[in-house]
This record gives sequence, structure tokens and C-alpha cells, in this order.
Amino acid sequence: MSYRLIYTVPFASLENIPCVVEIEKENYFGEITELQGGSSPFTVDIADEDFLYIPTRFSTAKISIVGSDYLQSLFSTAYQQYRVTFKKNGVVTWCGFIKPELYTQDYSSKTFELELECMSAMSSLEFIDYEQAKDTREFISFWDILKKCISAASGQYTAVYIPHVYAKNKADYDMQLNILEHLTVSEQDFFDEDDKPMKLKEVLEEVCKFLNWTCVDWKGELYFVDIDHSGEFYKYSSDLYNKTGNVSPAFINIQKKDYTGKDNTLDILPGCNKVTIRCSNYPVGELVLDEDFESLKQLSTIDNSTGARSSRRIFLSPNRWNMYLYDGDEVIGNDEIENYKDRARSLEGAILMKCCAYNQHQNTGGEWIPDITDYSFSNAIQIRYPEKAHNPITRDLTKVMSFKGPSAIYADSAISISYLLKSSADSDLGILDNSRATPNGLIYFQVRIGDSYFGSIYGTDPEWQKKPNYVFAVNLDSKNNDRSQDYISVKNQKTLSMPYSGINGFIIPIDQPLYGEFEFTMFCPKVDYDSHVYPEPFRGIILKDFKVNSKKKDGIEEDNSNSDRIYENIINENYINELDEIEFKISSYNKDGACYSKVMISEDYLTDNLYSVIEETTVRPEEQLIRRIIKRYNAPRIKLTQVIKASSDITPLSRLYDNYMVNKKFINAGGTIDYKMNQFQCIMIEV
Repeated sequence: MSYRLIYTVPFASLENIPCVVEIEKENYFGEITELQGGSSPFTVDIADEDFLYIPTRFSTAKISIVGSDYLQSLFSTAYQQYRVTFKKNGVVTWCGFIKPELYTQDYSSKTFELELECMSAMSSLEFIDYEQAKDTREFISFWDILKKCISAASGQYTAVYIPHVYAKNKADYDMQLNILEHLTVSEQDFFDEDDKPMKLKEVLEEVCKFLNWTCVDWKGELYFVDIDHSGEFYKYSSDLYNKTGNVSPAFINIQKKDYTGKDNTLDILPGCNKVTIRCSNYPVGELVLDEDFESLKQLSTIDNSTGARSSRRIFLSPNRWNMYLYDGDEVIGNDEIENYKDRARSLEGAILMKCCAYNQHQNTGGEWIPDITDYSFSNAIQIRYPEKAHNPITRDLTKVMSFKGPSAIYADSAISISYLLKSSADSDLGILDNSRATPNGLIYFQVRIGDSYFGSIYGTDPEWQKKPNYVFAVNLDSKNNDRSQDYISVKNQKTLSMPYSGINGFIIPIDQPLYGEFEFTMFCPKVDYDSHVYPEPFRGIILKDFKVNSKKKDGIEEDNSNSDRIYENIINENYINELDEIEFKISSYNKDGACYSKVMISEDYLTDNLYSVIEETTVRPEEQLIRRIIKRYNAPRIKLTQVIKASSDITPLSRLYDNYMVNKKFINAGGTIDYKMNQFQCIMIEV
């Protein structure tokens, strides 16, 4: 966005410090007008929620202008139309925007005071949709999420402070490595089932909740506050690209800041002894896409008969699976196949069909009569081998079918492949003859999750590797050398010791977490005219009852389970004072099945393996937050409101103390700043 100055509101504080409110308009070209400030030209209110573990604590501001111009042009209809920057002594001290459609003024006097309500730049994120980084939704790091939010806020923050609290382990913590670059979550978590995106403010709140942090905008800077951390906070440039230093919380005697008002109060905040955190699991749902053959559009119907045997084949236009046919060098996809009608079945590549083979008998008149009264169709895929490989990735193989699943984290599960196969040298690829002998290599597959591929090269045992040329073949129950079998089934690899009840066929285990988009691909070889083993070359195959299934390990929730994960502390008391339930939409993995909402730490699930310097051991973030809250609120806490002189050395990191509150420490938890009066109504909560 391009902003240019349209109004300025200069004034001086009681201590004669020069101040100015700059109002910029998006895409403005014109003169700059100076306006006269009211009795309190610029005041800021910082949210003062009593609960210290809220994810954000943003501010609002009020501009007061005296004059006879209604300034109706400042009636904002967009969340970032007018940018407001307040500078004190030339230093950016607050940045935000005029609130859309909020405008208050006197209408009875010639000269009146106009008040403009403003929101901080970070507050404007509640109006901005999350947008995925690339064409497909991938995994995004917490660090990139923070960058995205700060950039989208379009503020003029001068610095960002990040607490050095977490790491993969103690060694990484001591090396000061940035763990936020290695914590990732699926972007799909930020879109609901109807594909409606979250607002960026909600995304930021979820990250902060997970980390037990609070994001605070304060005097032109942005702080990510961990109230239990008294160690280092790293200072970054506003775009988070450069680390410029580090700070630690300073201890400040509030009596030394000079009282400037009389509205000083003391409140007692109640404690709590019961905390519940609900992790809203967002299951990936359907990992493997099935085709509903009964609902597919028919392209053509072919009847064949040899007298005693007859068949019907109905060729279909695919819906969910991507089927690839080849007309010469032209690839025919799902969108074009209907233009080919009957000719589609004769093209090289794969096409869906329903097929039924049945017996007939002759009546006394010599007419062949079917032995059935209704067709009993099987679902099948016809694969016609190409004369030459089309766009081969490896081994002269041609892609004939594929489908994709969600971009998520996959672990503790297995994928199974099963089908019945008939090989044919018949140019029509009819289904009446028995299968020919079936050597390995009649069909190949590839399974990809993210940048990991299951397969091998040169026929070695398949495995997961980051090698795009990895493919695998599936062993069959028989080679059918005597051609006695109509179809040959996939050899069942499932054993009693495998913890995947209910699946069979070729088994692909996913023991270690893999993350990214799921893709299943089928390949076929070209016609082998040079075979010295088989006198007639294979023209293609029929795959009947083709199935790809996924199954979690026994005892783990399936991927379509909507059950949430609940964490709560155990109460051994009769009196229960329960905090409102806290919901996490980003959470750690706890045998929940494949979920978009689960966090990865490098290439593994984040479970209870996040090192926290707060507890000096590895933790599960949800359980750590419960322990933090119980420790912090196991007894009532004191809240002080003190009106003092506004001071630049008080920040959200500061630890404040009062001479009249012996052995008690407080944190700056918001309040109101009047920059004309140089007065800060400071909310202090005991920590």
C-alpha cells in the first residue's frame, strides 16, 4: 500500500515536548493540511484484561481536533484507508488506522471538537483474511506467520521483541537457535470445511496461545510477552529479518515515576484452581479419494460375445480421479474426455469402466440366451499400454492415473493397495479371455507425501526417501503361467503382527511423521515388442475392484474423527473455581490421527518434546499453560491502578514494584496514556 500525508495535528506536551499526529491516506495526492488539536489531542488506551495469558493486548487511540470543518472525508469505510502515526519528539510512538465508520462530532456549534476513533495497526488484522503463500496450501512456519501478520498490519513499528523461551533441546537453546523457524503447521488449518479463511488476527492469536505468549503493541514497538520469562528477549527489525540486540525485563520502582493524578485504586483478583484446554482437532477427513462409479457419466457401451461367453463394458468419464489418455502426443484429461465418446476407450492410457462377463446357453432354436437376468457390474480400470512412453519420469513409464489428498501430517498409519489384474495381448482389451501370464512390471505406483516418495529403483525394497524417481511394483498371488486364472489378485502382505486391522493387500507403512500434500500416482510401461519371453506383446491390463485404503494404527483415532482433545488439571479439593475453557486451534500431537491443526517440529510431531526454559525440560504446550495458570492464580492477586507520569522506560516487559507492597512484583498490564498531559494511568497486576 502507498500512503501519503493528508493531515497533521501538532501539539506540545505539558513538558513542552513536540508531538505530532500524522494522518496519511492510501493513494492520496494533494496538499497537506495542518489541524488544531483539542484539549487532549491524542490519547491511547491499551487493553487491560485481568487475565494475563490472553493472546493479544492491543490498543486503541482517540484523536481530538478543534475547528469548524466537519472533515467528513475522514469518515473511513475501509480498515486501512487512513493510517495514523503519532510521533513524540520525532520518534514513532503509536501507529494504527482510523476505525471504519466511526465518527463523532458536535453538530450545534460553529467551532466544535471532533473525535476520531483509531485502532492499532495490529488490531486491523481482524479485517484481513489469511491468504495462502502459494498455489497449493503447504506447511508454514510460526516465524513466517508472524512476518505475514506484521507485514499485513502495514504499521510503522520500529522494533519487535521475541522471548527466548523455547528450543528443540537444551543444546539448541544455549546456541540461541530460532525455534519458530522450525515449528510448522498446515495452512489448511486456517480454512474451514467451506474453504472460508480465518482472519489474520485469529491466526496470530492461535500461535500466541500455543506458545503461551501475549502480543502487545506499545509505544511504536511490538512485544511478544511471556510473563513467566525473566530472561532474554531478542530485538528484531520490524520485518523480523534482522536481529538488532537483546533486552531483559527491568525492575522499576513505581514511586520514582511521579504521581500525576488521584485515581489510584487497589483491587483483588480472584484465583482459580481448575483449568481446561480444549484442542479443536481439524481432521483431514478423506485421505484416499474413491470414485463413485454409479454416478459417473457414461461415454460408450461395448458388448462382446463368443457364444457361450458374453460381456458388457460401460466406459465412464471420471470425476475425482485424474485419468490420463493420450491421443498421439496430446494428453487428454478429465475435462476433454467427453469429446472423445466411443473413441476414448481406444486411446493409450487409462479409462474407467464398469464391466460384466456372463455365461450364455443355446435354446432349441440355436439362439444364445444369457444365463443372467440383471447385469452384475464390477468397477474396473482399463489401461492400454502406449507405443512409446509419454513424458516418462523414470524407467520409460507413463502416468495413467493420479489423485491428491490433503496437505497434513501423516504418521502411525498405513496405506494399502488391492486389486485384481488381468493382462491381455488383445488389441481390444476384452475381458472374456483368462489373464495371460503376469510377470512383475505390468503396472507401477508412486506414493508421495510432501517431498517424500515411497518406492525404490532397480527393484530393491521400497522405502520412504526424498527421491522423485522412486516407484514400486506390487507382487501378485500368482504368475499364472498356465493361464488358468481369469484375474490374479494382489499378494496379501498383511500379517497378524501388523497393527492395522481391516486392511489387506500391499501395505505401505507410515511409521515416522511425514508432512505435506498426499499424492497417489499409477504408471504403466510401453508395449514391449522386443520381448523374447512372450511371443505376443502385452497390449494392456484390466484392474478390477481397485482400492487404495488408509488405516491408523489400532487404538488411534481415525482421520475422519471429529473428537477434540481435552487437557485439564486434577483437583483434590472440595471447592472448585474454574477458569473459562481455553480453546486451541493449533495443538500438539497426542495420537489424534491426521489433523491439519497439529504442529511439526522440524520433521517430527510436536508432542511433549518442546524444550522450555521456564521449566528447564521438555513440555507439551497445552499442559505447560495449565501449570502456568495454576501456579499464577492459585491464590488471589492484587491489581493496582496508579496515575503516573508517562515514562519511556516502562514497557510490557517491565517488572514494577511499589514501596507499600512489600515482596510483590507487578507487570504493566495496560491502561491509558494522555500525551498532552504526559500522564499514564497504569494498570499493574501482581505476577
